Amino acid sequence: MTFSDRLGLTQRKSAFQADDIDDDLRNGLWEACSEYYLKDFGDVFSNGKTVGPILKDIFVNLWKLSSDNIGLTSGQTFQKIRQAFFRMEWFEVYNFIEFLSGCATRNFQVGTNINFFDPSEYDARFRARVNFFLEREKSAYRFAQHVLVPISSELEVSSIEDAMTLSDKFSGARVHIRQAVSLFGQKPNPDYRNAVKEAMSAVESTVRLLTGDKKATLGDALKTLDRIRPLHPAFKQAMDKLYGYTSDEGGVRHSLIDLSRVDEADAKFMIVACSAFVNFCVQRS
Repeated sequence: MTFSDRLGLTQRKSAFQADDIDDDLRNGLWEACSEYYLKDFGDVFSNGKTVGPILKDIFVNLWKLSSDNIGLTSGQTFQKIRQAFFRMEWFEVYNFIEFLSGCATRNFQVGTNINFFDPSEYDARFRARVNFFLEREKSAYRFAQHVLVPISSELEVSSIEDAMTLSDKFSGARVHIRQAVSLFGQKPNPDYRNAVKEAMSAVESTVRLLTGDKKATLGDALKTLDRIRPLHPAFKQAMDKLYGYTSDEGGVRHSLIDLSRVDEADAKFMIVACSAFVNFCVQRS
């Protein structure tokens, strides 16, 4: 808390910013973009003589403009991007941030463009910097890998990221979790129903791999895990019931009945719970 907050002269942010971006958050996000990709790109990536490849990437591949819209110098191009950024709708800002998060990886290769420069690590540091401002200004979004997801808890983000980066052995679960996150966060119409389906498919993929049975159920896998290391009965019962929620005739895995019943809270819980359970199975096995 600041001095004025403690005295009650100013009000701290309390509600998460979900469908808007205030000036403090916009300024912070722009600072992250400037620090990593925009402000000094002329000097760092093109010696100030030509417009750098990432600035071109923004115009041509994000905004779908022809290259003659780009300024003659990196400085001119930077100013055009800055003016556009501060006129964007809140969701356009997040589109812009997501696009930038992979810019270095797309445009540079390790050791070939800049000495001692790892593009993927550079992009990862940018995402960490963005997450700092998102948390500080109480945004309802965080980076999980390359995707901004509407989840604010660091523990939830960590669980999902672990599931999104599983080894190739568990590539099926990894793909399902990534798709669940994509459906959950798509704008303007998130697909909560199919996000839940994908999250549970990640669990199914994991348990079938662990049991070696392509038709194995969650119950089968729990028995296998229980033999490796005993599980608490209440835990097994809870997971069975969770799977039952999505498998019965009134759930989300059958026909499109009761579509309105699957809301954001349902989908968020299922993605986090399924990610955590997949991670648990992998570690336990």
